[in-house]
Amino acid sequence: MVGCTFLPAPYCYRCFFELEYPKCRLRCARALEDIIKFNTSDNVAAFIAEPLLGEGGIITPPEGYFLEIEKILKKHEILFIVDEVQTGFCRTGKMFGIEHYGVEPDIMVMAKGIADGFPLSAFIAREEIADSFKPGDHLSSFGGNPVSCAASLANIEFMLETNLSNQALEKEEFLKEKLEGFAKRHKLIGEIRGKGLMIGIELVRDSQKTPAIVEGNMIRDFCCENGLLLGFGGVYGNVLRIQPPLVISKEQLEEVAKILDLAFRKFD
Repeated sequence: MVGCTFLPAPYCYRCFFELEYPKCRLRCARALEDIIKFNTSDNVAAFIAEPLLGEGGIITPPEGYFLEIEKILKKHEILFIVDEVQTGFCRTGKMFGIEHYGVEPDIMVMAKGIADGFPLSAFIAREEIADSFKPGDHLSSFGGNPVSCAASLANIEFMLETNLSNQALEKEEFLKEKLEGFAKRHKLIGEIRGKGLMIGIELVRDSQKTPAIVEGNMIRDFCCENGLLLGFGGVYGNVLRIQPPLVISKEQLEEVAKILDLAFRKFD
């Protein structure tokens, strides 16, 4: 992409630098300094990141990652933009995913969960950034759709009233306990990661972490045939993505675990 450069993902399971956390001292984050110096001529408008990399395979940055990133960005006076399209609105057990990391972005973009299915997107920025916009700088033919905005307000009110963030954390604990038990029995499971109800299961064939792409597709198809819809993807195309409705019940999560267990057994 012209005008863009990329930082190695904070993918601890497949570390770009072949190091281990925490001995690595967050080498993936510290690499930002080198990227700025050698790839950008120290002329950067903004750094953009997801709190968890959704399409990348629910890649979950380690503790301290964004604190290190923030320190480098402030040193170089670079704006920090967070993409909360998948992670926002209670999905990860916080209203916004970046809250897990103790940093505050300059700009935050959001969509999807904001209006519970109604088409809507939005962004928020620090006051001095937002005030820099002049009439006509930012517009949309369908921006501010009143029906979608009303749905969003009702949705957010429901989230706050029912404390969906805490519910997502409780359901994460329940589901991960089940999945960790599966990992001990089913050799296909390489890693379980994520926060709240945004969970990834990376599938591998062996100790060399060979991506189990064919097996993953078969598991997804088996689950679909038995009433469970799962996402499947990631950088290597071998990650089952569990991102159910936040109002899913414990009984339904039990059923999710039951179907997954049956699917994994086919490869033992």
